[in-house]
Amino acid sequence: MSSFELEIQPYESDGFSIVVPAEKDILSMKFDGKDYPESGPHVAPGAASSGRRVDERTLEVTDKVEGKVIDTTQYRVSPDGNTLTLTVHDKGQAKPVTFVYDRQ
Repeated sequence: MSSFELEIQPYESDGFSIVVPAEKDILSMKFDGKDYPESGPHVAPGAASSGRRVDERTLEVTDKVEGKVIDTTQYRVSPDGNTLTLTVHDKGQAKPVTFVYDRQ
């Protein structure tokens, strides 16, 4: 199985940045429900995301292109902080896709 690296960092007082180093893509947002543009060479023109807190360990991020929702992802951190589970609900798909990341 191949590896995929994500860097998650704080962004301002209530937000985070997700960096995909291999692709040089960056998403920085606050959890206020507003759209924030994504940047990087592999990002679709007009791509933006909004985020909100579901609970103390779960965030929900809605991805859009040209204002149309393409997916919603829940980011859930395990109680010990060592595992991140992403559950991606693609628009038009009945079942979500789940990714599990271990802290390095």
